[in-house]
Amino acid sequence: MADHITDDDMRPENIKVTISIRVPADVLDEYRSRARKLGIGYQTLMQMKLREALERDRLEARVAAIETKLRRRA
Repeated sequence: MADHITDDDMRPENIKVTISIRVPADVLDEYRSRARKLGIGYQTLMQMKLREALERDRLEARVAAIETKLRRRA
């Protein structure tokens, strides 16, 4: 197998950065428990939940902007 970097590897969502954060023990325990039930790693689950929250925020902002425009037209 050849070791080479593809364009897909360089997409921002595929580049991982190591960080260190403090998480309350009960929160970490809950992520570990849920991840185990899903058959995935807890860090993968945390990444999924972070992406979901970001997407939800983006959608809420878009809806708010659309609602504002509609109110101005009324």
